[in-house]
Amino acid sequence: MDDSSHGSARLSVVLDGAHRDLSDSDVRPAGYRGCSPLLRRRGMARTSPWAVRVAQAGCDRGRGEPPAAADTPAPKPLPGIVLELEAGVWAGVGCWAGRGERWVRFTVPIAYDLRYDTAVRPVLGANQVSRAAVLAVAAARAGYAEYATGRNSRPTNERLAADTGLSVRTVQRADAALRLLGVATEVLRGRQRTRVERLASWRVGDRGRGWASVWALHDAAALARAIRALSPHPEGSLSRNTISCSSELTTGSRRPAGPGGRGAARRAGPDREGGRLAARWRADPHAPPWARRHSVHAWAGVLAAPAAHGWIPRDLTALVSDWAGVHGWVPNTPHTAIGLLGAMLAWHGDPAVRPAALDMAREVAELAAARERVAEQFAERDRAAVARAAGRAALAGEGRAAARRVAAQAAATAAARRTETVAAETARRDAAVRAARGLADNERHRVGDGSETDGTACTTSTTARSSSAARRAGSSLPPRTTT
Repeated sequence: MDDSSHGSARLSVVLDGAHRDLSDSDVRPAGYRGCSPLLRRRGMARTSPWAVRVAQAGCDRGRGEPPAAADTPAPKPLPGIVLELEAGVWAGVGCWAGRGERWVRFTVPIAYDLRYDTAVRPVLGANQVSRAAVLAVAAARAGYAEYATGRNSRPTNERLAADTGLSVRTVQRADAALRLLGVATEVLRGRQRTRVERLASWRVGDRGRGWASVWALHDAAALARAIRALSPHPEGSLSRNTISCSSELTTGSRRPAGPGGRGAARRAGPDREGGRLAARWRADPHAPPWARRHSVHAWAGVLAAPAAHGWIPRDLTALVSDWAGVHGWVPNTPHTAIGLLGAMLAWHGDPAVRPAALDMAREVAELAAARERVAEQFAERDRAAVARAAGRAALAGEGRAAARRVAAQAAATAAARRTETVAAETARRDAAVRAARGLADNERHRVGDGSETDGTACTTSTTARSSSAARRAGSSLPPRTTT
C-alpha cells in the first residue's frame, strides 16, 4: 500500500485531543470509545482453515460435480487471513438506527450543517473538506459496513479513493470530519503487519502489507435530540403549512380495522422495572456477553416478571449458571438471546424463588459470623489490655512494697543464720585440729612476726588455714595410743 495509515483518519496529534462539543445543545456526548493514543488496539490476525477456503472458493475435490454455468457468478472466496478485534471493542459504541441509506442521506448531512463550523473547522485548520466530499466518502464507507449495525467498515483509503474519485488525502480529511461530527468511530487504527503476520499472509496467498482501519458508523444521540426538538410531530417543521381554513382538519369516524372489525390494540410501552433490571444486568461485569446484544427496551418485556419479584442482576447470572450446570453448556453467541433467557425463566418456574437467594443468605451469615469473630477478638484484646494495666499498676502499689520489705528481711535473716552455722562449724573443726595436735585450749601461739597471742583469739581468722593444714598433717601424724 502507498498509504502508510491504512485507512486511518488521524491527520495529526491535534485531532487526538480535539474537544468534541455540541452546538445548540446542552447535552455533551459520552467519552470517545475509539482507538486513540491512550487506548491502543492491535487485534489478532487469524488464518482460516484450508478446507473452508477451498469450499468457499468452489474448488471441492473428488466430488465429480458438474461445473457451474457460465452466467452463474462465482462465490466470493473467504479471506485467507483476517484481523479479529479484541473482546469488548464495541462496548459503548452505538449503531445506526435506519440502516445505511438513512445514515448517508439524513444523519451525516444534518450533522455537517449543525456542527461543522464549531467542531470540525477549528481542528482541521487549513485542511478543510467540503460537504460533497464528506457525503461521498460517507456513502462509500457505508457500503462496506454491516447492514444491520453499521459496524466493521474496514475499506482502505485507496479503495475509498477509487470508489469516490477523490484523492487519498481528501478521504482522510473526510474520515476525520466524520469522527469529529460524532457519527463515526474508529475502533481500530490501521497499521502495518508484523513479520509473523506477513509470513502467515504469504502462506495463505495474501500479499497485503497492512491492516485497514475498522470503523463503526452510528447516529449521534445529541443530534437525534436536536432533530426531535426541530420536529416534535411527524408533520411539523420550521416552515409554515398553508392550509385553507375551509378545509376539514379532522378525520371522520372510520371503520375499525383488524380481525372482526375490533381494530388493532395499542402496544403497551416497555416495563419500567424490567428496563431498570435490564440496564443493571447489562452493566454487570459478571453478566454473559450476549446480555449486551439487545437494548434495555428489548429486555424489558422478558424481565418484567423477575423485576416485579425483586430480582437483581446476580439472580439472572445465577440462573444462567444453573442452566449451564444442568444442561451442560450455554452458547456464547445464541441465535436469540431473549428467547434463550425466556426459556431459562420458564425452566426455573416460580419467579418468587430467586436463584441467588440462598447464596446471598449464606454470604450474609458468613459475614455476620466473621464480624462477630472479629468483635470477640477486639473484646479479648481490650480485656487483656485492662489486665495488663492493672498488673503494671500493682507493681508500684503498697502491697508490692510490703512484699519487697518482707523478702529483704527474710534474706537478711537467712544470711545471718548461714553466718552462725559457718562460724560454729569452723570452731568445731578448729577444736578438732587442736585436739589432734595435742594442744591445750589456753595455750598461746606464736605468730610469724614474733608476737604471742592466745590460741583461741586467732581461731576464727585462721579457720581456713588450720583446716587445710589439718588435712595435710592428718595423714602424717602417728596414731595416738591411750593409757
